[in-house]
Formats: sequence, structure tokens, C-alpha cells
Amino acid sequence: MRWARERSCGSDAGRISSRVLLGVALLGLILWGVVAAVVAGSESPNTQIVIPTTASRVPPSSTSVDLQPSVPGVAVVGSKAPPFFVPNLRPESRVAIGSSNAAPTLLNFWASWCIPCREEFPELKSIRKQYSLAELSMVGITFKDTRREALQFADSEGANWQLGFDSKGTVAKDYGVRAAPQTFLIDKSGVIIRRWYGRPSSDELRLAVEGLVRGT
Repeated sequence: MRWARERSCGSDAGRISSRVLLGVALLGLILWGVVAAVVAGSESPNTQIVIPTTASRVPPSSTSVDLQPSVPGVAVVGSKAPPFFVPNLRPESRVAIGSSNAAPTLLNFWASWCIPCREEFPELKSIRKQYSLAELSMVGITFKDTRREALQFADSEGANWQLGFDSKGTVAKDYGVRAAPQTFLIDKSGVIIRRWYGRPSSDELRLAVEGLVRGT
């Protein structure tokens, strides 16, 4: 009996010892994994944890109406262009568009601080050179701008078409323009036949102007 009890105690001790050894081995593996991860992280400085910002989680549908480039339903294609009368950027005269005009009109809203506006000036200058005043009237309206900066930029680009200074934004409001650039093509009867939100491509603008001037 005594021998049996001793054998049983020995077996229990063996099982306990095995469990302890297994636990130590598992703990060692865990510690090794943690150390390896830390070392790998220190050797990979470009590894980043990306946390989405609040802005990235905002759905597109939440865009404010105030950020839209135009007022819906105002000065749309097929409607009459609102007539206006504003001071010239060069103070010696005034700029006007009536209910009807002697020639088709290219009307461009711009500002000196607007990069796309500045980039399209050479194209507008080229179009002005291509057509006579009898064939095409060109009017640029600067708004949300200062007279000094607008005039300085226009002169530096050699702009040789009519330039109106919309100091209060009245004309821009009548045309539903909130952002620049925007360009309108208006026929002799004063009807808007094309409107671009932003800068059109050179080819698109040239083809549209040619069609307007030639009546095609």
C-alpha cells in the first residue's frame, strides 16, 4: 500500500512538473513573439497606423450648397442672358450686354487670384485675335477681386477685350455664378447657347465659338 501511494504521488508530481514546463515554454514563446514584433517595428520606420480622419468619413452627399459653382436654374442654356451695365476695369468707359447684340458674345467670369482663370487667358487672347469685333464680342467680368490686382494681371497678359469690374458681385449673382472661371456663349438675340462651369478645353471652346460665329 505504501508503495502504491508513493507511486501515485510520484505520478502526480510528474504531471504537475510537465504542466509547469509546458506553461514556461508557452510563456517563452509569447515573450519571444512580443520581442520580435518590437524589433521588427523598430527596423521598419515607414510602417504607419492609419486612422481615418473625420473629413474622410463625411459622405459626398453632405457637401454644402454654398460650395456649388452656380445657382441652379439661373442663366441656363436656352434662356435669355441677363442684361447688365458695369464699370470698365479700365475706368475710361463702361461694359454692357443688352437684350440683343450686334455680334455673338463670349462672356467670361474670372478673378486675378483664380489659377484656372489665369491659365485660360492666353486662349482667350488667341480667340480675340482670330475674330474681328464685328464677328465676336468678348467680355470679361472680374468679381471677388480688387481693381488694382485684376488690372495688373490683365495688363500683364495683354488682354485686349472688354473687361468689366463687378465690385459688388451683382452681375455674377444675376448669372448665378458663385465660382470662377465660368464662360457663356450668347447669340445675337441674347440667348445663352453654351455655358461652362470651370475651364473648358481649348478645342472645345474654339469649336463652340466657331460654330457660334459661323452660325452652325
